[in-house]
Amino acid sequence: MPIDAGTNDVIVADNDYIIRNILRSLLEGKGFTVLSAIDGLEAVDYATRTIARLVILDLRMPKLDGFAACSQIRRLPGYANVPIAILSAFPGTETREAAKNAGATTFLSKPFTPIELLRAIGEMLTAPLTAPVPSAMLVWPRRREPSPLYGDPVELSEGRRVLNICRR
Repeated sequence: MPIDAGTNDVIVADNDYIIRNILRSLLEGKGFTVLSAIDGLEAVDYATRTIARLVILDLRMPKLDGFAACSQIRRLPGYANVPIAILSAFPGTETREAAKNAGATTFLSKPFTPIELLRAIGEMLTAPLTAPVPSAMLVWPRRREPSPLYGDPVELSEGRRVLNICRR
């Protein structure tokens, strides 16, 4: 069922910093605004303040797990038709059934590839995200280091200090 929440917000809740940042990078690359939560309570708090277009919850989080957070968010006004995905590294049949009973739209297994995740999100939003993921999006951007200023007294003293440390 298509939804029109009026925003392009996505709530992402995962206690793992790396997973949150991967999800943030992928979703922001597709034009979404990501509200990052470190646990289920923070995700429910975000959901009470805005009607997101999509909610992605990790199953195992401190304070409030994905099932409980999903149930609470589903009962909030405006969230009856908002897609909610639960992510877990435990893809058993019982876990999938419990996610469905909690009100989740879909269950996604970890580890996932960016293409699998974007395809699942596109299916939930009924607007396929078919554009391929650029390879640059899969690598964290690196800042270009300035070239050393040969002959600069500060550079030379810093280089000597590092060299003396390495000699020890």
